[in-house]
Amino acid sequence: MLGGAAGVSAHPAQAEPVDYPLVVGFERFYSVDDDEDYLAEGGMLLLNELNCVRCHTPPEKLKSRLQGRQATNLEGVASRLDALDIELMIRNPRFVKRGTIMPSLFAGPDRDLGEIKALKHYLASQKEVVEPMPKGDEEAGQVLYHEIGCVACHAPETDYRPQGLLEGTELELLGLPSVPLSMVDRYSIDALGRFLLQPQHLRPSGRMPGMKLSEQEAANLAAYLKSGPQIKIPKELLSEIDGANDFKLDAKLAEQGRKVFLEKKCVACHAAPGAEKLAVKVAKKLADLEFVKKVGCLADVPSVGAVPWYYLDQVQIKAIQLALKNLFKQGDESLVQQIDHTMMRYDCYACHTRDGKGGPETSREPFFGVRDIGAMSLGRWGNLPPPLDLVGRKLTRNWLEKMLWGHGGEVRPYVSTRMPQFRKADVGHLIVAFEKADVKEEPVEIDVSGLPSYQRGHYGRDLMGINKKGLGCVNCHGLKGVKSLGAPVIDLSHTVERLRPEYFKELLLDPQGTNPGTLMPPMFLQRKKANQEIEQLWTYLKEIDQRRLPDGLLKGDDYEVKPDKDGRPIVFRTFLEGVGTQAIAVGFPGGINVAFDAEEVRWKIAWRGKFIDALGTWDDRYCTPAVPLGEKVESFAAAMPLGLQTNGIPVKRLGSQAGFKMQGFHLDKQGVPTFLYQWQGISIEDSLEPLKDNKGFKRTLVLKGADSGKGIYFRGLKQGTKKQAVKFENGKAVIEEEITW
Repeated sequence: MLGGAAGVSAHPAQAEPVDYPLVVGFERFYSVDDDEDYLAEGGMLLLNELNCVRCHTPPEKLKSRLQGRQATNLEGVASRLDALDIELMIRNPRFVKRGTIMPSLFAGPDRDLGEIKALKHYLASQKEVVEPMPKGDEEAGQVLYHEIGCVACHAPETDYRPQGLLEGTELELLGLPSVPLSMVDRYSIDALGRFLLQPQHLRPSGRMPGMKLSEQEAANLAAYLKSGPQIKIPKELLSEIDGANDFKLDAKLAEQGRKVFLEKKCVACHAAPGAEKLAVKVAKKLADLEFVKKVGCLADVPSVGAVPWYYLDQVQIKAIQLALKNLFKQGDESLVQQIDHTMMRYDCYACHTRDGKGGPETSREPFFGVRDIGAMSLGRWGNLPPPLDLVGRKLTRNWLEKMLWGHGGEVRPYVSTRMPQFRKADVGHLIVAFEKADVKEEPVEIDVSGLPSYQRGHYGRDLMGINKKGLGCVNCHGLKGVKSLGAPVIDLSHTVERLRPEYFKELLLDPQGTNPGTLMPPMFLQRKKANQEIEQLWTYLKEIDQRRLPDGLLKGDDYEVKPDKDGRPIVFRTFLEGVGTQAIAVGFPGGINVAFDAEEVRWKIAWRGKFIDALGTWDDRYCTPAVPLGEKVESFAAAMPLGLQTNGIPVKRLGSQAGFKMQGFHLDKQGVPTFLYQWQGISIEDSLEPLKDNKGFKRTLVLKGADSGKGIYFRGLKQGTKKQAVKFENGKAVIEEEITW
């Protein structure tokens, strides 16, 4: 049962919310504890999360801890809520959004209906254009909602069965209440989709983080959330509201409402155009508040004088009273406390554990989804977010930034649950706090220079594989997008960018001591050369882009270079067998290939079928020549295309010895290369293209710049081709040749 004694309807928007302001961190850790000192700590959290400190200035020493929540942006609010919903939110926020932390300023017996009306007109004047969303897929949205992590905070659909759930398993939630989804039926589907796409634009406090949704995913999710039943407004309430069904904006009332917005200190929690914070009157300091009696905001019933009424429950009231009582007993935040308080504010504990605290409720664990059902064989390690113990000495600063507010930090492709995106301004301080809090007293030493001869990467490759020298790492770990041989674990492609080398060694030497509960075996236990071998692994992973995959993951066609499917040839520079160290191979989609030798400045070989085996090129820096993969390799005549006649006999020299100077090549619009070189002051353009029947090539040479072609002869590519005199017209000659075999 979700949220205590009340039942749950099928759709998550119908989940019964609590009847008091829901502050998740307080609910999770403090609501059932009666130790007064501990409960006072929970009261400090409430003072921050209920935004008490936006009106009541905290003591100087507590300002870094009690900063409050950043103002919700009401710009364009009338494009998300209609005038009726705006008035209902003003009159009684709890009716529209149960469990809200927003207090009512008009709940008392002295409420001013004129002020309510003016505020409605002011907020109803805040309109903007909402860009339409793509058409959403409700079923796709249902799957997305239950797999990417929404259920860590919000209620699941009671009848939804996650992938891999055993038959007969009950999914009744008995623990914490869920954050309500009351607003989904108030927003239009486009407004809801735009909010889901960028929630921190409207709510920069960051309590609702971004979920890295595409526009289509946001549309799908909105379609699913909007599929639930709509809340009906009682007729008796509608009868009290002026213009409930026929609202017309009044500019004068809107201006009056702007002033009310300031006078009522709405700007303490909301940002809106024309509502300057400078106009807010300062309330009593936090230290001067009465905490013995239940008065003001802590009263059991709304007070006279339009004091904000939160409808706090008795545990919350007691916690705030104790926090005010112990205000000056609060010391400076330690690093551990700073991390803990931040993780509570942003509900990081809904997904992660740290120091034995937090983590998903057992009944919510099945909703942390996987893309690969094989991951379920890993138990809790297969689908749940990792613990954050030692994360400050585990992850590099760059990777922590990717994880917290950036992109591209995912290394578990088998997990569908996403790491949310927060704002750097909100959680940036966590990185330094993690680093300082997680320092190892006696750091592990590791040499990652790659300089000693034993650190060559190919040794590390052998260790990764399943050969005789290997440790079989690839049985669990994938690399470069290639899946492991067994159950999927973390892809190691980004290890060097992601992990600090000292932690890498610490983990490999003592997996259980470093990461309790890990399934990783102690492979280096009692290995005499463990230190060197770990450094070899690091070097291999550091050079992973230059090296082939380990034995077990390497497949025969992994290193076959193939021409593009769109009809463009591929140009590949390499050491090539039969050509040399400066080969430029050209593979055409029709299965006909040719290679140019940039050292000898001439076409060298042609072949049919498959193009290039690049294993040697990509293996390491001491590569062996690549091999043409096809058949019928044809070697061209060992002669330059142009020569001078001397006593009737051409001089047979090659490349620079014959006076030829390579100038590079360029590609035409179809991607066909033309090689450029010079000889005897002549600029030469030399290209080959397959014949239409793919039985050979058509070669075209364009010669420019000769004053006279006298004595210049052309020799073709085939053995025994007769030489012919070159005729220039206006300093230019074009020579065409067909080669078949």
